[in-house]
Parts: sequence; structure tokens; C-alpha cells
Amino acid sequence: MVKSQSANPDGYIHARDPQEYERLRDQAAMWREATEKVLDRIGLGPGMSCLDVGSGPGAVMRLMADRVGPQGRVTGIEIDGQLGAQALADLRAQGGANFDLIDANMFELDTPRGAPFDLTYCRLFLMHMHDPVAALERMASWTKPGGVVAAQEFDFGAIAVEPLCPAMAEFNRLFEGVFRGRGRNLRAGRQLPAQFEAAGLGLPDGTLSEAKFLPLGDMAAMLIGVYEGLYASALDLGIADKARAEAFKVEMTEAGADGRYYCLTPILIAAWKRLG
Repeated sequence: MVKSQSANPDGYIHARDPQEYERLRDQAAMWREATEKVLDRIGLGPGMSCLDVGSGPGAVMRLMADRVGPQGRVTGIEIDGQLGAQALADLRAQGGANFDLIDANMFELDTPRGAPFDLTYCRLFLMHMHDPVAALERMASWTKPGGVVAAQEFDFGAIAVEPLCPAMAEFNRLFEGVFRGRGRNLRAGRQLPAQFEAAGLGLPDGTLSEAKFLPLGDMAAMLIGVYEGLYASALDLGIADKARAEAFKVEMTEAGADGRYYCLTPILIAAWKRLG
């Protein structure tokens, strides 16, 4: 069934509902190891303080807590109060660190509680920002001297299904149409070095990239979830079509069950810089 809710008034292009929150949790699980590698390369360790900007369901905050331990502090900033409140409750129930969640738009914050931090981080956040350089500048201002600013962003240039899959053509039509129509960045990952420089950070100290090549059966539900989560934004842009959407869901489900198709995911690219 195609979702028919209105797009978010604050401009966020995906839905905000239980199905989308579950998709975000599934996405976080898919990229857990890639983020763990970045946190370990940075050297996040016991007793440190860290900030996750755009913390969503709290998955990265959990990975941070596993490294900073009971003496460490893990803070999130999340504009979606419902999602953030549930994440904070879940994290505090699990324990392992001192958790805080700030319900706010980062651009409306002066100095977040707990600043400055040993690590200021974001994942899949800058690609939604109209001014990612300004976001990085604020992140840097909340980071201790000797601390690290880090970002992990998708580059969607690689995403594909092989052999050619008609359902994927419809996914790309709507996905790219919404991203371009709403001014989002399909190439955020590859632009991180330039954005770090523009924000006054200098070129990154390190980068790390990862993509996955999976049977489409492992990705079909995720692709359907992304499509459905973007449908309201597509409707506002005049590029959604109910009949096409219903057909896409059937065709993608059938392609996933076919067994012949493999999906190359977006590349998740990380960059980080230690402040002098």
C-alpha cells in the first residue's frame, strides 16, 4: 500500500513513521562494521566524550558507548523529538555510558550541553544539508583541540542491480527525482575532502570507504522502504504516480525472490580530521 501522508514541513525528505524508523535501524545494522572501523581508526576510547549529530535511532551512539565506557559521555542531536526520545530511553536502558539527547536543529544551537567533545561525528547527515560546510564548521567549533571531526556519507554513484532490473529503473527515477528536486546531495561522500577544506579543517587525516554487493533478495525490502518513505516528497514534487508505485513494489518483490539479481549498494565514505 502506497503511503499518502504529507511531506514533512521542515523539509526532511523521508517519512517519519514507525516503518521508516525500522528501516533506519535496519540500515544502521547493515553499516555497523563500517562505522566501527572508523571509530577505532580515530582512537575513540574509555572516558572520552562524543557527539553524534543527527543521531536518529541511536545506533551510532551505542557504538560510541561501547568504546567510551561508563566514564565516557555520549550525546546526540536529533531534530525528530519522537525518534530521539525513544533512542535515549533505549540507550539508557542498555547502559554502558552517560547518555544525553538534545532535541534541536543543530543550526539553532549555540553550544550543546557537554561541549567541547573529543569526537564530533555525523553519519548520513551532510547529504541532507543545503549547507554542509556550515554544518562542519559548527561541528568543529564544538570539538576540543586535539579532538576529531568525522563524517560518513553515501555516494550514490555506484548503486546498481545486475543484470538490468526494470524495477530498479523506477526506484532510480523516484529516488533521484526527490533528491535533486529537494536539493539533496547524491555525491556527498566523494565531496567530503573538499567540504572539510572549505570548512577550514584542511584535508582529512584519513578516509575509509565501503560498499556491499548482495543478492537483491537481501536488499529488496530496504529499497521498497526507501521508495515508500520518499513517496510523500515525490508527490509534492509532482513525480509520484500511484499505479507506478504499486507496480514497483510488486516487481521489486518478485525480482528479489528471483535469485538472479545482485545489488551494488551506495559507497559509504568516511573522512576525519584531528584538530590542531
